[in-house]
Amino acid sequence: MPQKIEKVYVISHTHWDREWYQDFQGYRIRLIYLIDELIDKMEQDGAYRHFMMDGQTIVLDDYLDIRPENRERLLKLIQDGRISIGPWYVMPDEFLVSGESLIRNLQIGHRRSRSFGVQPMKSGYITDIFGHNSQFPQILQGFEINNAVLFRGFYGDADASEMWWEGADGSRVLGLKLDEDRSYGDFYFFIRWPFADREFQYDREELITRAKAMLDYKSKRATTSIIAGFDGVDHIEIEPQLPWILETLNEADLDAKFEHCSLAEYVSALRGEIGELRIYQGEQRSPGFNGVNNWVLANVLSSRIHLKMNNQACEVLLEKWAEPWGVFTALKGRSYPKTLLAKAWEYLIQNHPHDSICGCSIDQVHRDMLYRFDQSRLIAEGMVREQLLFISNHHGLSDIDGDQIITVFNASQSPIDGVIEVEFAIPTLSDAVATMFHLGGTSFRLYDHEGNEIPYQLLELSKNSTRMWRPYRDIPYSEQVDRCRIAFQAQVPSYGYAVYVTQKKPLTNPGPGDYHAPTLTAPVRLLGFMRMTANTWENGRLRVAVLPNGTIDVTDVQTGRCYSGLLLLEDEADIGEGWNHVSPVTNEVFTSYGSSAQISVVYDGPLQTRIRIRTSISIPHAIHPQETRRSEVVVAMEVTTFLELRKNDPILRCRTVINNRARDHRLRLLFPSGLQTEHFYTSTPFDYVKRNIQPPDYTGYMEKARDVVPHQGILTIDDGRCGLAIYSKGLYEAAVRNDELRTVALTLFRSTGKEVLSDGGDGGQLLTELEFHYAISPFAVTESHTSRLWHEHQQFVAGIRSVDRKLGKVVYESLQRREADLSLSHSFLQVSSAELIVSAIKVSEERNDSYVIRLFNISDEYVEGSITFDRKVVSAHYVNLDEELQTQASFTEDVVSVAAKAKQIISIQISF
Repeated sequence: MPQKIEKVYVISHTHWDREWYQDFQGYRIRLIYLIDELIDKMEQDGAYRHFMMDGQTIVLDDYLDIRPENRERLLKLIQDGRISIGPWYVMPDEFLVSGESLIRNLQIGHRRSRSFGVQPMKSGYITDIFGHNSQFPQILQGFEINNAVLFRGFYGDADASEMWWEGADGSRVLGLKLDEDRSYGDFYFFIRWPFADREFQYDREELITRAKAMLDYKSKRATTSIIAGFDGVDHIEIEPQLPWILETLNEADLDAKFEHCSLAEYVSALRGEIGELRIYQGEQRSPGFNGVNNWVLANVLSSRIHLKMNNQACEVLLEKWAEPWGVFTALKGRSYPKTLLAKAWEYLIQNHPHDSICGCSIDQVHRDMLYRFDQSRLIAEGMVREQLLFISNHHGLSDIDGDQIITVFNASQSPIDGVIEVEFAIPTLSDAVATMFHLGGTSFRLYDHEGNEIPYQLLELSKNSTRMWRPYRDIPYSEQVDRCRIAFQAQVPSYGYAVYVTQKKPLTNPGPGDYHAPTLTAPVRLLGFMRMTANTWENGRLRVAVLPNGTIDVTDVQTGRCYSGLLLLEDEADIGEGWNHVSPVTNEVFTSYGSSAQISVVYDGPLQTRIRIRTSISIPHAIHPQETRRSEVVVAMEVTTFLELRKNDPILRCRTVINNRARDHRLRLLFPSGLQTEHFYTSTPFDYVKRNIQPPDYTGYMEKARDVVPHQGILTIDDGRCGLAIYSKGLYEAAVRNDELRTVALTLFRSTGKEVLSDGGDGGQLLTELEFHYAISPFAVTESHTSRLWHEHQQFVAGIRSVDRKLGKVVYESLQRREADLSLSHSFLQVSSAELIVSAIKVSEERNDSYVIRLFNISDEYVEGSITFDRKVVSAHYVNLDEELQTQASFTEDVVSVAAKAKQIISIQISF
């Protein structure tokens, strides 16, 4: 039944895509004109009561950078409550950025708002996002935001304008569902836009007629007698005549009053009116049933994939390395680089708006993004380098005898007890290099911090590189070195480090009578290999067979389960754009099934083996000019995949390099699992989502349902006994097909040549060399396998880092120094239980002497656990995501006890 509408709350705003079909500077010019006019209008006319800045604070920075002289004028309007700002820094995509990035975005937005002397607008204002993740209600509630303004991802045919939305943990927010057609521009399109071609010369009777149509349309969606009317749309300027328009409508016989107000005023009034509402649970990604404006646009997950990979690399660098090791070194006397890391986060999050990170804008936008990624990465890498050097430079080494020390760092919450790779420098023309060349071995031994000799496998030698350093208050220096890469069985504690020492072997006698003979040392060799047959290798956990066409069979030695035909390449046409994969009428699909691969062994030893598979697949060079089929002209796409096996490691690491010479296509990797099941799982921000292989019936929907789902690096499928996990770095689009083999399809990239309102650029085609990192991990299904997979993935993406230096030679590149007494192996913290996954270790936003550790419970059960530190805890409190104190956490000496409900995110503030 339609509701009788008694009041319309008119909310003036502009939806500000910072960059999209124009570049950032082009949009900023328009923003300056908009805010200039807004300030003048509001100062001159008190009847123009309120304006909302699209829920973003970055627009204020962009404006004041150019108009600093207007700061006080703008500030007064904000503090008088006439302009709403926040809660976001930028309005982000929800699936292509990490959960931690979403939290930092809101933290920046909240603090930016407070710097203007006000609290941020408390609304989860996410009006144009391409679907919503399952933990978003919990994230909002963590900032005491109890409502969300939503548009895409729902059915989209007269959906009720109010709903409850529950997150994976049960957190609930009031959902304000915008209509499927005019969305956040309903008042604008009903009332203002029809007069655009008349230069907004409004006719009174026509205004009233159009207002009646609006009331009728919205009454079919309303659940109460009050509604919101959004006076604005993309990049739209204000309507100075709005007070007159509202006065005109209020004087008409409409049975409804129109009031110019803020979103907060509307939500407050609405809460007193709402009754029983439909409850939506978890992720919301339904394709749009009706219209074209509310499509979920699923294939943004794979557009311009280089942007996604850059973003994920920066997130890992900040979340796993720069911040935690900033904390750990601060506890050892080094200053925490708070403002530098904040700047790195700002650069990164400036790339998170949906039109940016989704890869659906003009080329200039995406070129600008690469600059920001670079700035974020360079700051974070600089800090990580200094932090790890700080540890390496201050070991207590008085009892150590050797030539070089190698400090290995572990940035994950699981201890490392397995084969790792490290690289370190040795002097050029040294006897070590001569030994490698002449005797097929090395001239040094490797010892752990307790003096135990560690066998190692020599992997690679890179000659004649330059190592540079600059001591503090001095000029730069450099030296020529060779770089040696070895593999060995290492033990490195969680969130910790361990020192290894190389020691040169005694010299042997030179060749008799030949004073030109090189000075050689008795060689150190580690013999053995993993090869079983001409095309099969085994590391103790996995058996890998490479087939003639370049696909592989992987057998889990523990369960005996074999997964056959993995890594099949599949290429199809794509005549879509950044938003959608679109197939032509005749979509000829090519695979590597009939290809002939060249297989070589880069190295094969008892600890590590690397196999190279070269494949060439001939595919059409582009779409046919008529766009009905693919071109008959073909090009060879060269694909090289490296497989890496490490002794007793359950993970097969893969790296694929592709020279893309074709246009208008999508390339996927196929993994036929052979597992008979109806479900699979993918990781999303703070969640592990169970998905049906058989998709819902979307027949009759306006938007074509895509077969892909979002994931953030973990996709698993199992039959209740055995399972297959696919890990990846910076790849977000995947599917599991409802075929006999339950085939996992991992999208590597899409080449697209169309963008809406394009500048004619060609960047979406990705005609370049592309490199992809992923891994295969078979597993046995147990009660704890989920947490094991998350920990495995955490180590895979974070990796290890190492710092090497000559024993007795310390180069200080900053003033950050302390007594050289750090232990040779150390863990800064350990977390139990395994179901609690660490998301952040950082300094407090408000206090430099306190630290925040964020964890989330990946299981569906209540979990109790603990965090053990390397020092005495003075205080421990639960804080919300805005880092406001909540309740005291239980602690004794160096252990903090924690508890988390199913899928709950918890943050603990610690002082030492």
